[in-house]
Amino acid sequence: MNDFYINGAGVISPQKTYDDQTFLSEITEYADNVLTCVLPNFKDYIHPFQLRRLSRMLRIGLAAAVICLRQAQVQTPDAIITSTGSGFQDDTAKFLSEILTQDEQQLTPTFFMQSTYNAMAGLIALSVRCRGYNNTHVGRGFAFESALDDAMMLLHERNAQNVLVGSFDEVSPVQYNQYARMGYFKKESVCNLDLFDTQTSGTLQGEGTAFFVLSSAPEPHTLCRLRNVRMVYKPTDYRELANALDDYLSQNQLEHADIDVFINGISGDNARDHWNMAIRQDRMKSATEVRFKHLTGEYATASSFALWLGAMILKTQQIPDAVLVKPAVLPATMNTVLICNHFLSRNYSFMLLERATTSC
Repeated sequence: MNDFYINGAGVISPQKTYDDQTFLSEITEYADNVLTCVLPNFKDYIHPFQLRRLSRMLRIGLAAAVICLRQAQVQTPDAIITSTGSGFQDDTAKFLSEILTQDEQQLTPTFFMQSTYNAMAGLIALSVRCRGYNNTHVGRGFAFESALDDAMMLLHERNAQNVLVGSFDEVSPVQYNQYARMGYFKKESVCNLDLFDTQTSGTLQGEGTAFFVLSSAPEPHTLCRLRNVRMVYKPTDYRELANALDDYLSQNQLEHADIDVFINGISGDNARDHWNMAIRQDRMKSATEVRFKHLTGEYATASSFALWLGAMILKTQQIPDAVLVKPAVLPATMNTVLICNHFLSRNYSFMLLERATTSC
């Protein structure tokens, strides 16, 4: 079995996560149903001349990638892989609106160039002078997991030593209106910190970007080891999903009781969370439960935030109070984290993390 190590991470989310010296010590509360990123001072990561030409999400993504590379102590990665569920919807909407209002005449090229799915990967490559493998996965709820699979195959084939892999998704009025009509977002106003106390259907809209340096060798600053990823698309019933989890753990030579921390990707949607809750009750009862979507909202690549959360728990051996489900008994040592995420009860994924052991 191959070894994959997360040697750096950079996350910009609706919480103050860009500061890698703290771990969810400050929690941001939102009174409405849309959670937007807490932004750093971009001038700390991006040259001012470059900064003024970039859209909001490109700024956020590039800053997160720079934070990640600095933490990993890597100047130029061998490959860059990005992922997104919906892309740059804001710039796409601006471009299409301009086509209509200006009768397809004298259009602003910036809106078009910054609305393509691969704009993020291209920008990062130019900024860090990476001339290697460059790819973008667009697959809604499996976009980030597909990017991780891609990175692990590169490392397995020894075509790269350090792979920068990440995700980005932004809040958008277009998507909000569409998902609200389909019943995916709550109709009533909900405080994000009270999300899991609600008993209604729908969740909160969120956004975020997360980047990781994945390598086949550990370093003194390694966050954790990533075993592998399993995706389950539209399981026909709960038994199929539970059997997929059993098989996943068996392939990794683990029992249910071996999991120390269970990161539950429920979204506060009582119409779509039931299988995740059943997994917790039937398979993960002995593990300490952690939840995160009240801090980030729901978006297609939210599992990337869960990966960062699990990696930080293993590295710091601490679970922030804001994500801990109580009552809870914390293990003396946290060695294994299982992430079970779902996106709109269609895309289910499992990620297994282990505490890194290195003599470096």
